[in-house]
Amino acid sequence: PIRDYSPRPIAVTAPSISANELELKERRGNSTIDFVRQILTSTQGVLFLIVAVLWMYLANASDVFWSNRNIGTLLSTVSLVAMTAIGMTLLIIAREVDLSVGSMQAFIGVIAMQELNRHESLLLGLLFALAVGAVIGLINAGLTLWLGISSFVVTLGMLSIIRGAAYTTTSAAVQNDHKLSSFKQVFNGAFITEPIRIPWPVVVLAVVFTIFTLLLTRTTFGRYVYAVGGNPKAAALAGIPVNKVKVACFVLTSMLASLSAFMLIARMNSGQNNAGFGFELQVIGAVLLGGASLAGGKGTLVGTLFAALLLGTLNNGITLLGYNPNWQTAIPGIVILAAIFFDSVRRRATHED
Repeated sequence: PIRDYSPRPIAVTAPSISANELELKERRGNSTIDFVRQILTSTQGVLFLIVAVLWMYLANASDVFWSNRNIGTLLSTVSLVAMTAIGMTLLIIAREVDLSVGSMQAFIGVIAMQELNRHESLLLGLLFALAVGAVIGLINAGLTLWLGISSFVVTLGMLSIIRGAAYTTTSAAVQNDHKLSSFKQVFNGAFITEPIRIPWPVVVLAVVFTIFTLLLTRTTFGRYVYAVGGNPKAAALAGIPVNKVKVACFVLTSMLASLSAFMLIARMNSGQNNAGFGFELQVIGAVLLGGASLAGGKGTLVGTLFAALLLGTLNNGITLLGYNPNWQTAIPGIVILAAIFFDSVRRRATHED
């Protein structure tokens, strides 16, 4: 018999994929899609993307944007706004507002520098500033809650009173006569200088941000703040001490504004009675742009932080690119109006009161 030795095709079988592997791949794909969708649909995610794009643009448009000096200045400026905005976020979530934080930058700055010159103690100066801030917060809370006056009206009046107190306390800038090395080292020096300069105010902000994030998201007090802002009457019926929660928010906001003022005088190396003009608009603009609502019950510290970084970057870009510096004054107002408009549209669409 004649045998056939011609080559025959070899059957190649694809490696089998188990159902578990297919399910795992599908889950990974869905999780990636969900992550991207969450970024694009959340206020924090959109702000993060805008900041990232803006930083890339400024890096290409300006040779000095990534310089250590510019990054350090930018982060220090943002830290002062974000520090106070953290407290303001709690206050706005609780359906209140404080317009006097800008004047506190001046008043607490000059009296804190006077205290530092008198006792030459960094700790005493800082505690003095925080104590004065707590007193101002208690006054704002007392006039608002126990006299039944709108916090907008109360703090608008306090804005003028505190600014006047800053001018009557001193007719000029209070110079640094104590020469404490720790003063500028702690609140104006740098934690690291390479490859990017990270000033100490950024480290202080990171600590405060972590503490208040845990306070707002992991404690009973944080749940009370959202409940009080969402529906004060229902919160009171549920046994929540509405007034005490609001008092705490007023005091915390003022104390964080005091800490910000203390860092500002370290940066300027003097206390100036004309400091803080327009500061309250930057703070409130950051809170509203970050997703909070003047109607209360809504807001996050992450959104506030990214919004403060965005506003600071815009101001920095205006300076670097040589645009009219008056836009730095206009931007917070534009942001506030836009945030209020979109929040109003959202509440109407969702039939919120």
